[in-house]
Amino acid sequence: MAARSGLLVLFLIALAAGMSSCSSRDGWGVVLWTVQGTGVKSGTIVPIYLKSNIGKVYVIGMPEADGGGKMEVPFWQIEQFRSKRAARQRVKEFGEYASVYMVAARDGLPIREKPDNDTTTKRVFRLREGQAVKVLAKVEGAPVSTGGKVLEGDWYLVLADDGTRGYVFSFTMRMYDETTGEKPLISGETVLSAGIDVVFSRSWRPSWYQTMTDEDRIDPDLFSFRYGLFTDAVNRQVRVELPAFSKVFQYSAITEEGGWYFFTGTSLKLRLEGDSALTALWADTEAPAADTVWKRGDSSARFVLIDIDIQEVLRKEETRSAEALKAFFASAAKVRGTEGTIPPSLGFSSPETGTIELGAAGAFAWSGGDSLPAGFAPSSPEGAARKGTARFGLHLDAAMSRTWQGGFSVIPEEGDEGRYDYVYRLSPEGLFLARTVVPPIGEAVAEIDQRLGVHLFAFASL
Repeated sequence: MAARSGLLVLFLIALAAGMSSCSSRDGWGVVLWTVQGTGVKSGTIVPIYLKSNIGKVYVIGMPEADGGGKMEVPFWQIEQFRSKRAARQRVKEFGEYASVYMVAARDGLPIREKPDNDTTTKRVFRLREGQAVKVLAKVEGAPVSTGGKVLEGDWYLVLADDGTRGYVFSFTMRMYDETTGEKPLISGETVLSAGIDVVFSRSWRPSWYQTMTDEDRIDPDLFSFRYGLFTDAVNRQVRVELPAFSKVFQYSAITEEGGWYFFTGTSLKLRLEGDSALTALWADTEAPAADTVWKRGDSSARFVLIDIDIQEVLRKEETRSAEALKAFFASAAKVRGTEGTIPPSLGFSSPETGTIELGAAGAFAWSGGDSLPAGFAPSSPEGAARKGTARFGLHLDAAMSRTWQGGFSVIPEEGDEGRYDYVYRLSPEGLFLARTVVPPIGEAVAEIDQRLGVHLFAFASL
């Protein structure tokens, strides 16, 4: 009996302590997010009577308009202060944003750990279309751009409805003040998966860029800043640039179905493959396989993200090409027994082939050659030399390298027929030349065009 009396006393003491803790204040709180169903709006100062680390809630005092009493509110919804004076100072810091919220106008918009849209900045939360966040402050942040155009908007420190804090850019958000109106309705905006943010935040390059860099076979005519898939959310455009193909898709909306993003008002659709590749189709065709190499006339292509400095890659390729040109002149000097002497140009000529002049600085001039098969040499007006640039260092596969010494291209300075690729072999007789069969993009030259034959150009005095 005595034991029971002792337990009862302990229970009454604990109950009294619990009641005491709920009747004496444990500080003051500033409401960060309006308590739904009550008059306790964001920016309101409330007394805190209890903090429960187990339930992750505060017990706060309610205003008389809500019948007084007490209510549990999640930690994230309240910011606690020891004094009412400190709470008032926090409300003052809120200023014009005390009652301001934002709503995501597109699905998948990120909240970031820093006010920077750089791909290295961590996403701490991803918003659903129509999901609201509480604005805590306007902050300075990095400019945000797409397609080379800086977007209008500002960075804000915000609070998500699970307590996550981070930064959002206002361009694709809709701001509203709860004291002056209801939460805005987001209509006409497409609910899309998070992948659309990846599509619109990067510049995509043709898949052969990866092949060329992996195999160290850069072709500067096919590897440049020009080619790729570029998005412009401001003007609602997607631009596709490929060799002999350039098209701007002006869309009115984006929808999603079966893993594809459809751009309304155009024939374009995109499918994201992980975070580093995508497929683009602009005709009613089947999607290409992952290992399919784009060729002229195709109405689909694969694009990838590449973490390389394109300018630096092209600079290295230019150096390699210059070394190949020097090697050609050095080889010619060795064949002719004039080693150590590099002339400003080399000439090769015969009645059947005409005359080719190759300059040590990378120029060419080609005249005559009426007896050559059509298509072997750049066409030229009767009696006039065709001029342009000669680029050495054409990439040959192992089998071709056993038969041919090297390769070069000539690019006429006028006309639109493109470039002419040749493999060569030097001998005391002169220069043996053959036109090559164009390989798939990104691949090495593997064969010559047998229809056009192999032709000998004898050394000539210029």
